[in-house]
Parts: sequence; C-alpha cells; structure tokens
Amino acid sequence: MSKSRAKKKQRQRARTGSAGGSPTRRPHVGRDVDDPPAQAAANARRPSRLEVRDGVRRPDAIWAPFPLTEIGMAVGIVLFLLGFAGAPALLLAGVGVLVVVVAELCLREHFAGFRSHSILLALLPVTVVHLAVVLLVSEDWRGPPALLADLVVVAPLAWWLQRNFRRAQNRARR
Repeated sequence: MSKSRAKKKQRQRARTGSAGGSPTRRPHVGRDVDDPPAQAAANARRPSRLEVRDGVRRPDAIWAPFPLTEIGMAVGIVLFLLGFAGAPALLLAGVGVLVVVVAELCLREHFAGFRSHSILLALLPVTVVHLAVVLLVSEDWRGPPALLADLVVVAPLAWWLQRNFRRAQNRARR
C-alpha cells in the first residue's frame, strides 16, 4: 500500500473512531425517550467542503428550493448535444442557455464571497461585445490589435471584480 493510501486510511479510522475502519455503532438505547439535545446532535451534520469554503457558506438562489439552475444546465447540455447531431440552431441555443445559467451561478457565488470568478466574469461582457462587433460591424476585428483592446478592458474589470470579491468575503466571514 502506498504512503498516501495508508495516510488516507488512517484519517478515515480517526474520523470513525475505530481501529477497523468501520463506524462505531451505539446501542439502541434511549430512542423512545424525548431528548431534544441528543436528537439535535444526531441530526446535525458537518457541512461538506462544497457547502462551505474558507468559512463562507454557498449562497442560495432566490428560487432556492426549486432547482432552476440545475434544470437550466440540463436543458443547455441537451440542446448543445442535439446541436452536434446536425442542428446548428440548437447548438447555439444550448450555448446560450449554458452561458446564462453559468453566469448567474458565478455572479451569485462571487458577490456572496463564496468563490472568486473574477476572470470569467470579466471575460463574459468583453466576449459578448467582441462578438457583437465582429457580427454587426466588421469581420476584420481580429488579431493582435483586437486581443490587446480586449485585454485592456478585461484587466481592470477583473481587478475590480477581485476587489469586490475580497470585500464580500470579509463581510461574509463576520
């Protein structure tokens, strides 16, 4: 067994509290007695690393119990995959749905201080404007000058977004 696997096993044993690696079982005693503190302790669970990051909880959407974001991602992926079957309109629709859903999720997490998405959020509007210029104004907007112009806009926007993330993270930790 490698050292990393041995250390992983050791951590698992330490968490479960037994040498055999299986969780220790408590006897079926006192289940009929109403003991709210014991019941609350039994129902309480430690949040996973996906729910809390650096002391900040993952923000809920305003439609929290309804999984709209997940449904949007599923619809976007299905449209995207159907687009590969020969329907370019479905491919573009899938990309559009995925961009909107991912942008919403990134904005929510970023401005709640949960996870920084500064570069992605800075690139999204610049990409949309660049695409609009190419499609509506001139197809010649490409190459090093276009890249330089995009970077001149992305850099300060990413810096501003990162500064706002740090502020939100500090607020959420208090």
